[in-house]
Amino acid sequence: GYDLKFPHHENEIAQNIGSSEVLGMRYEENTSQTPNLKPQTSNLKSGARYWLHANMLLLNGKKMSKSDGNTISPTQLFTGASEHTTKSYSPMTVRFFFLQAHYRSTLDITDEALQAAEKGYKRLMEAHKIVKSFAIKEKPDLNETDVQINTLLDEAMNEMSDDFNVPKTLARLFELCTIVYSIKNNQIRTNCISETTLARLKKSFDAFVTDIFGLQDESLSENNTTHLDGVMQLVIELRTQARTNKDWGTSDKIRDGLKAAGVQLKDSKEETSWSIN
Repeated sequence: GYDLKFPHHENEIAQNIGSSEVLGMRYEENTSQTPNLKPQTSNLKSGARYWLHANMLLLNGKKMSKSDGNTISPTQLFTGASEHTTKSYSPMTVRFFFLQAHYRSTLDITDEALQAAEKGYKRLMEAHKIVKSFAIKEKPDLNETDVQINTLLDEAMNEMSDDFNVPKTLARLFELCTIVYSIKNNQIRTNCISETTLARLKKSFDAFVTDIFGLQDESLSENNTTHLDGVMQLVIELRTQARTNKDWGTSDKIRDGLKAAGVQLKDSKEETSWSIN
């Protein structure tokens, strides 16, 4: 956070420089058995050259505070085991949510904002898959659609070059999504796009989504998570029945077995939730 720029970040920079210089030194023993450090210029490593100081992360409009109970962990976001959310959110949804704010701006975590991010992430990834499937049978001349696509790609790159303005870059990509869906729905014919423009659209769209933003298609993993949640609900139900019957041995065996497998159960008055350690 930018509030830690002095002195914490300055100390980090000093340590970074110090460690880089140590990496470029070598020990040599002289006749007195005293080790000497001698520089190896060819092996000197340069450390980080740029430091980004992010703004504050809020939760429901307030600063996070353990004493007030106004906190949420990544695990709670992924499992939904928090009073601040109504459901779980996938890692890529959370990543997309963070991408929607400039790093110099504050970001407010709310359940509503996460739900909106989930929809936005799915729309972007679906457009990404559609773009990959496009093919051109003819070679038309440059036209209005080509100009729109190339202009939006240029603007997206310019926004990223302007102090990593990811929110504005995403806005340009979603404008491209509108064109992509129009092509898919035959409102714009694929053959109205030149081969050169389509090649650039495929390459650039994929670069932004996967290389720059680091987003991945979670459709398969989401299905796996859904199946796992169904299995866990059954296990929790069996354990609850054992506890009701005061069969503490079976109850403890289920709990301990899950813990050994990396799954933690959390009992409350209302329900039992689970999370992966």
